[in-house]
Amino acid sequence: MKPTKLSAHVLRDLPPVLSQYVEPGRQTWVSAAPSTGRFDVLERTGYFADRAALAIERRNLIHFLGTERARALCFRAGFEQGQEAASRHQLTFDNNPRLSLQASQVFGQVEGRFMLVDTHFEFDLSEPKLHRVLVLDNSVEAQALRPMTDLGIQNACWTLAGYFSGHASTILDERVITLEEACQACGEENCRLVARLDAEWGEEANWARESLRMEGVERELSDMEEQVVRAERAAHRARGALGSLHRRIRTDLALDAVIAESDVMRSVVRRARQTVNSSNPVLIVGQSGTGRHTLARAIHLGGRRSGSRPFEVVDCSALSNGRLARELAGYARGTFQGVARGQTGALIRAHTGTLYLDELAEVSLEAQALLIRVLEEGFITPYGSPTMERTDVRIIAATEHEPQELVADGKLREDLYLALSAEQIELPLLRSRDTDILRLAQHFLQEFRHRYETPEISLTEELNQTLLDCSWPGNVRQLRNVIEHAVVFAQGREIGIHDLPPEVLTARRVKAPRRLSVEVVEAALRRTRGNRGQAAEMLGIGRTTLWRMMKKMGLE
Repeated sequence: MKPTKLSAHVLRDLPPVLSQYVEPGRQTWVSAAPSTGRFDVLERTGYFADRAALAIERRNLIHFLGTERARALCFRAGFEQGQEAASRHQLTFDNNPRLSLQASQVFGQVEGRFMLVDTHFEFDLSEPKLHRVLVLDNSVEAQALRPMTDLGIQNACWTLAGYFSGHASTILDERVITLEEACQACGEENCRLVARLDAEWGEEANWARESLRMEGVERELSDMEEQVVRAERAAHRARGALGSLHRRIRTDLALDAVIAESDVMRSVVRRARQTVNSSNPVLIVGQSGTGRHTLARAIHLGGRRSGSRPFEVVDCSALSNGRLARELAGYARGTFQGVARGQTGALIRAHTGTLYLDELAEVSLEAQALLIRVLEEGFITPYGSPTMERTDVRIIAATEHEPQELVADGKLREDLYLALSAEQIELPLLRSRDTDILRLAQHFLQEFRHRYETPEISLTEELNQTLLDCSWPGNVRQLRNVIEHAVVFAQGREIGIHDLPPEVLTARRVKAPRRLSVEVVEAALRRTRGNRGQAAEMLGIGRTTLWRMMKKMGLE
């Protein structure tokens, strides 16, 4: 490296005791004796390592340690090198801080590390405050690392930054951190390093701080092993705790999906929680649309048969007697004319899980016999098959009829009824769940907001009152359909009475005439095609009262 490349003003600012080292005619500080294998710089014996060797070393550091740890190692090594050099320079220049600080940039050039292009230095010990800028050319680190920019490396002069940090920290007796803000390895014209006191840097210097605190790899691995051991112990304790809590939490989560603020529904949920951990059959009694299927699934999800175990649903009312029995038991190939393939029955498909039978009143006596056999023996023989198959299944059945009446009418075998009714749950009508109606409406509103991408739509207070007044003959299913209808056909961001289907408005519970709005009377007249007698009967008022109301409302 040729000292004559040093900028004129930098050379001029050097004290004579230092400027001699960068005078072109002086070469006494470097000597080489190949015959004895010696290479000395400033009477300090070392060895020559070219850029290619440095690049190989740095590439392997990054490969084995990763970029962050390799950077930390280089910075820390440079920091300690700077500390050692600072102690030597202080001895050389009689503890003169100005000469000692400048020695780092002068001797760095003599050693072939870089060429100093420009420098700026401000330091106030009373504040304290430090600002030092070093602009370098031909940094060996930057030149060596230039071919490695494809690794995503930025600001490659890690060792040099550490060297200046350690050197200044030792001389000033204050922690100094030097960071590289521009680097020739990344295509910049020069390398630019900035030094400040540690306290003056922000988060951008955290990696340098961590480099000086970082433990060795063996210590880090040892700490990680201890953390793994502690984590395994904690996991073992947690598994023990979770094992006892899992089923209860799972039950709560499943049954929490059932909206139950009203007293009658709270009683239902309490009863359901008592059944989830049993394998006994369950009989759910309630009108269509009251949530029988939802409750059955919640019981399944909260019990031992949840997870990946099946929840099979059979709609008994949709199948004829013969087809229902075949659906439950299954059949072998060729058993029935025109059926080319066999079919696995629902009782076998639900093995280890739950079979939900919707509408027990439609189950034929033949199919009831199959259910009794499964409940008593745990086996089923598919039609046309010579062998019995094992099935471990929990049966949950539902009906809207009074079970004892079904037994009295001969539609339900008494032994099957006794097996099912040990854990019987009765679902109330929606109109008896006043405090649940608006919660359910909001639940369905949220569902359809997402489905139809209408996140801002809401229900008006007037509409909420109408929902509470409705008798809901179709129960929860009807309420869900009504909310979907309103979301789809709403004209604005608020759903009002005018967005409801007419059958909801005319199916309100009997109220005093003064509680009937114009919209309700109009809906009743539209539904009855203007027949005032039928409309009055639908509204639960007299024909004369309706006539007076129409006159008052201007509906004549």
